[in-house]
Amino acid sequence: MANKPLKIDSLELDLQNPRIPPATDRRDAMQKIIHEQGIKLINLAESIATRGLSPMDRFLVLGSPDKEGKYIVLEGNRRLLCAKLMKKSALIPTFDMPDSFKRRLEKAAEDFRTIKIEPIDCFEVATRAEGEDWIRRRHQGQDSGRGIVDWSPIAKARFSGSNPALQAYDFVMEHGDFTDEQKELIAQKFPLSTFDRLLSTPTVRTALGFEINKKKLETELPPEEALKPLKRLVLDLSDPKIINVSGLKKVGQMEDYIAKMKATDKPDLTRKTGKVVLVEKIANTDFKAKAVSHGKKTRTPRPSIRTAVVPKSCKLSITNAKIEKIYNELKILQLSRHVHAIGVLLRVFLEMSVDDYLVNKAGSKLKVMPNKGTHEIDKKLASKVRETIDHMVGNGADTKDFKGVLAGLSDDNHPFSIDTLHAYIHNRFFTPTADNLGTGWDNAQRFFETIWQ
Repeated sequence: MANKPLKIDSLELDLQNPRIPPATDRRDAMQKIIHEQGIKLINLAESIATRGLSPMDRFLVLGSPDKEGKYIVLEGNRRLLCAKLMKKSALIPTFDMPDSFKRRLEKAAEDFRTIKIEPIDCFEVATRAEGEDWIRRRHQGQDSGRGIVDWSPIAKARFSGSNPALQAYDFVMEHGDFTDEQKELIAQKFPLSTFDRLLSTPTVRTALGFEINKKKLETELPPEEALKPLKRLVLDLSDPKIINVSGLKKVGQMEDYIAKMKATDKPDLTRKTGKVVLVEKIANTDFKAKAVSHGKKTRTPRPSIRTAVVPKSCKLSITNAKIEKIYNELKILQLSRHVHAIGVLLRVFLEMSVDDYLVNKAGSKLKVMPNKGTHEIDKKLASKVRETIDHMVGNGADTKDFKGVLAGLSDDNHPFSIDTLHAYIHNRFFTPTADNLGTGWDNAQRFFETIWQ
């Protein structure tokens, strides 16, 4: 048929509206919609009063068979009811609904201006059957693309604005070299919220070699190393047979998942370049090496495998004999076999290093007099660490060098959290992981280098 601009009073509710049981008359239809919709109808009315009708949705109407100049609304009954109640607000008290609903509708009616929505944009169909075909497409699912196709979590995230998880997802999808079957599996319903939860967990993020700064995901890893763990996460999260996303809601569950990840899927953190790069920028570059078509193949050196918590490249000039011995033990104890011993020694090494610095370089005491006390008590470790950093920065060091240690002072989930280090010694139910120990050292190495320089 045709477009038809109509006024509110020329439109009538449909007594055969699928939302409600068959109505006996227009008033009965109004009451039944009020009961069926509840608070949603009030919210819609307030939206129409302040913002008008959506410019994307027309009313679908059918000429009334018994009233000249009247039209039955096949699609848009909720919107029509809101408009009728606000135009004739004297009707509101006559309907059965909570008093709070009535007050909100009456307030909305005060703000409502008929001129803002009239004439209402409508489309007239010749028969109810024709109208039902269009209604079916709108309300009965996507119908292989014929109906309204809901946004995927990825599309919703893009509309809301890029976030770190979406940046990682785009990077993986651009460079992941997925098979057609894998792409189809990922496209079905990727759990972006779970992916975001993993990347938003500091211990997980650090173990994978990433940081978040001003809602931007960044890394110091080469692109090929950054890609490995993210690709594995995307594949695992896409397949419910591999992982149930409900089992990744707690920090411990997420850390266990990362700890069990195969070595081939983990990044080599020793390959960090020291240069921070935004992941969303890597996604738009072609970083993959071109194959050599002639001559001898270049032999790629195998990356060294980290067996101890202290990497071989780390050299500290420790002046205290006992602390030096502890450091040397940390360099030789195997991460795969001695996580408890390493965890305890790491905690001891931290405190002894800080104590030595405060006494010999900062000229500070290790005890403090409490506000209401008669004798001095030992300073807490977190307090000593912060005092050490403050002194270093006051003498020209860059605060950024100690970001990993500072984060551990305030975040219990950080791999170099002071509470976590305490738990290695005092909590008989808490077991350190090799990954967390290695990541913890990486976060603190620059701090230790500054102490012993």
